[in-house]
Amino acid sequence: MTENAAELVLVLMTSASLLLHWLGVRRPVRDRRRPAPPLDVEQLVLVTLVAITMVVIPLLDNLVPWFEYADFMFLDEFAWFGLMLGAAAVWLFWRANSDWASRHPGDGATVMDRGVYRYLRHPVYAAMLLWSLAQLLLLQNWPAGPAAALTFILVYLLRVPLEEQQRLERHGHRYLDYMERTGAIVPRFTRQR
Repeated sequence: MTENAAELVLVLMTSASLLLHWLGVRRPVRDRRRPAPPLDVEQLVLVTLVAITMVVIPLLDNLVPWFEYADFMFLDEFAWFGLMLGAAAVWLFWRANSDWASRHPGDGATVMDRGVYRYLRHPVYAAMLLWSLAQLLLLQNWPAGPAAALTFILVYLLRVPLEEQQRLERHGHRYLDYMERTGAIVPRFTRQR
């Protein structure tokens, strides 16, 4: 795999993820009588950072020579491993959206523990982690490669504790039991029942 091919792969993965997200958003996921809650300032800033570091920067790295000054020696083996991680990220992102969309309308009162949610509490964040590692391995560039990883760390540290707290308040002991059975972004291979 060449450096240009690796950058093109990342652009194709970005396109596939955006298409899968768009298709997932268009499904009837929620009760249409209740509008989706607006994003708060923190969420808006984090979504913007994710869009810049995981979509815009890889596109710019592929299309314009602005980041070429910081390229380091391209290693083919890293790029192939990045391709595998990226494919896993796209699949996990698709699967998480698909599993979430296929829940029944009355499932707001129960803990979502089907599909990939049976193994991961936060599969979208796990997909972001895989994506950021894939970007690092595919771009092999000092500013463009680690940008997604730094954003992922920020998003994970700010959003996951908040979401866990909200789910604990909503579901109580059922969510605690779910937390014991599943990993946050890395699956637990020894399942406790």
